[in-house]
Amino acid sequence: MTTKMRLGLLTATVVLMLTCPFAAIGGEKEGVLTVFRVLVGAPAVGVSPGSVLMVPGPLVMLGRSPEAEAQDVLDLMAKLKDGYRLGEVSLAASVARAMASQEEVEVPAVTGDLAVRVTLLAFDEMKATYTVSIAKHGEAPSETAVVIGRGSRGIVGSRDGEAAPYVFLTLEPLKPVGPPAGKSEAAKGDITTPKLISKVTPVFPEQARKAGIDGVVVLECTIGTDGAVQEIRPVRSEPMGLTEAAGEAVRQWRYEPAHLANGKAVPVVMTVTISFRLDRSAPEIPKK
Repeated sequence: MTTKMRLGLLTATVVLMLTCPFAAIGGEKEGVLTVFRVLVGAPAVGVSPGSVLMVPGPLVMLGRSPEAEAQDVLDLMAKLKDGYRLGEVSLAASVARAMASQEEVEVPAVTGDLAVRVTLLAFDEMKATYTVSIAKHGEAPSETAVVIGRGSRGIVGSRDGEAAPYVFLTLEPLKPVGPPAGKSEAAKGDITTPKLISKVTPVFPEQARKAGIDGVVVLECTIGTDGAVQEIRPVRSEPMGLTEAAGEAVRQWRYEPAHLANGKAVPVVMTVTISFRLDRSAPEIPKK
């Protein structure tokens, strides 16, 4: 019976943009792969910003709140819209970053002159601790510390001025990939990493593009001894066909298989992260 090896924190990450080629943003460093989203909400017509309850500075929503349970971004947008009596909530940015301890990243705020920075303070297999800094130009930053379970999501909110949109930042530290198992050679690290030799570009689903929805899909894949992708299991999904598009493309990828120190090819399980990103800086094409 053949035993599959499970590789540790190994993430092949691909960025898809409508007007740009693919580029790698991931790596094999020890840390936490974190998915960030920036959601922007606008008050409903006839509802002034002051009439919507929003405490000064960032507002943190954690735990088993309706927001935290809304894992689908479409559900989350609907709950924020209803909870804050907003006229609309739109997805402004989706970013995935492999963060090391004490590393700081800047998340595109998209709206106004806000600067959003996140620092990973500490992490283990169960949780990750971050500091979120939201600052406006010329003002002192407002900082909030959040502890988020791996595989769960925390939300930090703020308002960019009295009449400006509401800004919600979601932070999602993904669960760690399991340690090597099944063979003593793998446990010692005496196994090569599969090398990607050919790939097929995922097709950005038209319904997601029209709805302005992008995001990060994480797939657990079995790479066989022939370098083919044999099995795919979604670890993190996205709506509107993004998960299906990622799986359809990755299923056609080919690798140089993993080998033990004695040269024997062995199947391994690894994660592949596909980041679908819309180029929101591109001007809209006028309709004919």
